[in-house]
Amino acid sequence: MAGKQFKRTLKRAIDLETMLTISSDALMGMPKDDYQIVRRLATRARLDRRPRYVCGLCGHAVYAPREGRTGQPYWKHHPGAPEDCLWWTGMPSGVDVVSAQQFDGAQESPLHAKIKNIVGELLTADRRTKPESVIIDAYLISEGGRRRPDVRAVYDEAPVVVEVQLATTQIPIIIQREDFYDSEAYRLLWLTWNFEPPPTNGRLLSSFEDIFYSHNKNLFSMDNETVQLSRQRNEVILRAFWVRENLWHSKLVGLHELNWLSSGRAFAVAPEPHWHEDFLARWRAATGEHGTQRPERGELLAELAYKLSLIDVDDRTLEEGDIDSLINCLLSLLDGHPVGSRQKNLVEVLNTFLNVERRHRFARLIRRFAELAGRKDTLETKSVQSKVAIALKAEQDDPQSLTGRIALTLFPEAFASRHKVTDRR
Repeated sequence: MAGKQFKRTLKRAIDLETMLTISSDALMGMPKDDYQIVRRLATRARLDRRPRYVCGLCGHAVYAPREGRTGQPYWKHHPGAPEDCLWWTGMPSGVDVVSAQQFDGAQESPLHAKIKNIVGELLTADRRTKPESVIIDAYLISEGGRRRPDVRAVYDEAPVVVEVQLATTQIPIIIQREDFYDSEAYRLLWLTWNFEPPPTNGRLLSSFEDIFYSHNKNLFSMDNETVQLSRQRNEVILRAFWVRENLWHSKLVGLHELNWLSSGRAFAVAPEPHWHEDFLARWRAATGEHGTQRPERGELLAELAYKLSLIDVDDRTLEEGDIDSLINCLLSLLDGHPVGSRQKNLVEVLNTFLNVERRHRFARLIRRFAELAGRKDTLETKSVQSKVAIALKAEQDDPQSLTGRIALTLFPEAFASRHKVTDRR
């Protein structure tokens, strides 16, 4: 059976947030970063028992695991999908069953037990650890549930949990743990032992890939050398791994040197920015209270047109379509203050923006983006409600339109989550 082609039964899925169709070919051809977003969104929707991606034929919820032999992602039905769907993919295990199979009654390996005790020892010896705060293998109980972290402590005046990752933990369990610790304002460090990077262009185990993305595309490991150094210096030393141009790199780093994301996960080396992040950084740099100035505005819009492979569309065409004003309006909603405008607040920004009739086609996008950015209070202002109601009478641009493509390209994170993430640290 060697060389047998992987069969993709479920041909197309629909993203209910954007109403865009993602074919099985498109899913398989996605860059790893984009697939990880889909994988996590589908998993979170699965945990919340609400649909995010649905089968393009029967309309029931689907998710995007990897096929074990090839590592290729594919669409798969959730439990409850009709078996008479022509694209039916069989019955998967439910989230609760997966958790039970993985952890209930499982015997902890001697290596796992040894590592967490070493971590506890090294934390206790580190002067940055609050005295008597190190707790190994005890339940953390709250109104939101309970978890039994391998090790927890107060380090650098912040509560931190260390989870040792040796087994192939499935992503529902990873996300459940991350969400729980985040809700309790605990920092979380996933820690491996003696990690060996895959060869060039090789792939990580899915469980390691998941925590790699949790840690801003870093992995953290311990080995005999880091343990010895930690004991010599009386501080926790880790080995950090990251990727540049498809090559793995590593360095020694102290726990106190790590950078912490708002999600509560750490990274040692920031990944190279995505194109849209770099684009928006340059756009902001070229933008003042009188808008985004030339020549930078024209250069950036021309780059945007090229990025989207737009035919017969140049920077002047995008300007005439008010795309520069739209970008600044969306940035204002994202940042919580006027960008590229002399207006005093977001209410004035939206009222002024929607006062121009040719921009009415953006109203549905603006309203949705404001909700995703956590600006519902601005939308509820009477003057804004009136402007939006009038604008919505015009034909609206949809996600497949040029406007929709631009918004999804420049602000993928906003549309990737239904909830605004706030920094509580």
